[in-house]
Amino acid sequence: MAISNQVRKALIALGAVLTLTAPAWSQAALPRFEPVAEGAAFPIEVSGPRYQRGYLIVTQSDNPEDGLELRLPVIHIRAAEPRPELAPVLFLPGGPGVGGLSAAQYPGAYPWSVERDFVILGRRGTQYAEPSLRCEAIGPALASTKPGAQARLETALQECRSALEAQGVRPEAYHSAASASDIDALRQVLGFEQWSLFALSYGTRLALTYARDYPERVQSMVLDSPLPHSARFDDAYPANLEQALRRVAQMCAAQAECDAAFPDLEARFFAAVEAAPRACEADQVCQRTLVNSVPLGSAADLARAPLLMDQATRMEGATSQSYGVSDFDWGVRLSVWCSEALPYAQRRNGPLPDSFAGIDSATFTPATCESWAVPPRPASEVAITTSDAPTLILAGELDALTPPAWGYDAARTLSRSRVIVLPGGFHTESTQWDGDGCAMSLAVRFFSSPDEMIADTSLAPCIEARAESAFITR
Repeated sequence: MAISNQVRKALIALGAVLTLTAPAWSQAALPRFEPVAEGAAFPIEVSGPRYQRGYLIVTQSDNPEDGLELRLPVIHIRAAEPRPELAPVLFLPGGPGVGGLSAAQYPGAYPWSVERDFVILGRRGTQYAEPSLRCEAIGPALASTKPGAQARLETALQECRSALEAQGVRPEAYHSAASASDIDALRQVLGFEQWSLFALSYGTRLALTYARDYPERVQSMVLDSPLPHSARFDDAYPANLEQALRRVAQMCAAQAECDAAFPDLEARFFAAVEAAPRACEADQVCQRTLVNSVPLGSAADLARAPLLMDQATRMEGATSQSYGVSDFDWGVRLSVWCSEALPYAQRRNGPLPDSFAGIDSATFTPATCESWAVPPRPASEVAITTSDAPTLILAGELDALTPPAWGYDAARTLSRSRVIVLPGGFHTESTQWDGDGCAMSLAVRFFSSPDEMIADTSLAPCIEARAESAFITR
């Protein structure tokens, strides 16, 4: 039976008193939760009686010689109109290497927070955790294409790792199974019997890890843009991107105005890619340049995509889109990816010779992972999750990072699941804040009545109402 909201509040209050009054030996017990006052610690501006901020304290690893304690930031938003039978929702953002605490500043964007507690945990090693594996110098070094970039990257990797190890950090202790253990530790110290999980991108892999390792602790899941354990991102990304671009050209061909403006777009664009040099030298326009000149991350990108594809066929404006250096916590990202993703991919043996447009891995090369030097995680930790927890899987039709096919792959071993593909949708469609809100409305409805939504196979009204994309033709 789930703990009632009133009892839970009393337990949390009692825990805060015990933290202040218990003897030192009791305070050292792990895991534990340490509340912090408003304005203290991590700089996320939230206030009011519904908010509790604090740190989850856990050990870095099970190694008895590893005495390092981790302080993981937590923001707990209490439900405005609680329904005790509904488990709190835990937010699992993407990455790996993203903390996601900023979500607490906008609880209205997550409507389930009216009737459910909403909890955000800054994962181990992320920005406001202590210690943090932020390693900011690695991002610019990875993005650099200037002469000597590889040497600068090697230096950044070595300097970051040395600095972390001097603090007692063991990079091999930062992986999905460890984060799943942290999630269950947080459940225990907050007094919850179960979680409902709202997960994005890599966060869906973590959600599936938790559901596999702690099956009784999951009430329901919403997985937006799933990255199941069966997926091999480093092998599949080039082909997934090709498929998304072909779909855009087909969507254009199906609309009279777009087809008239850009006739035979699919054939012309891919012929241009094939004709361009495969290797990029200096400022030369090559296959990768043409492909990367067509971003697909939002509705605005989609509107311009046929025009950019047409321009690329004439080598006009064919420069790769630049989004700057990603704001990842690079040490975490390296530790996770180099221990549990790349070791199980064909890409671990080197570049894929036949990849679309000569596109290489969008994460880390084998050489970079070799420099970071974390051992592969056991095969049991990347085993496919089998679960009967009610699960909604959301996928964007044009998502080249986690395509809809991966949603269907995940659903095969989730006995009470439903896959919904968002027409014209992109990566993490539920947080496309400038969109129509369809994906988020589906997530909210599912958390309220999962079995009803799984049984109802009709199209949701918001999907039926989605208009065809309005393409820019000049």
